[in-house]
Amino acid sequence: AASRSLKKPDEEAIDKLVESVINNQIASHQFDNADVTLRDIRKIKSVFKKKLMNIYHLRIEYPK
Repeated sequence: AASRSLKKPDEEAIDKLVESVINNQIASHQFDNADVTLRDIRKIKSVFKKKLMNIYHLRIEYPK
């Protein structure tokens, strides 16, 4: 949902957004009782970034 607020959803903006959201969750102890490692969290970040880049990729306009 947070990605919809991006004015320019490019790779840099998506990277910053995902890092910010997940780092805020870590800081607020939302993963304390979850059975995930930091390696798992890095993988989750990577997957979110790839998925969001696929959602917001620019489409090429072809002549009609």
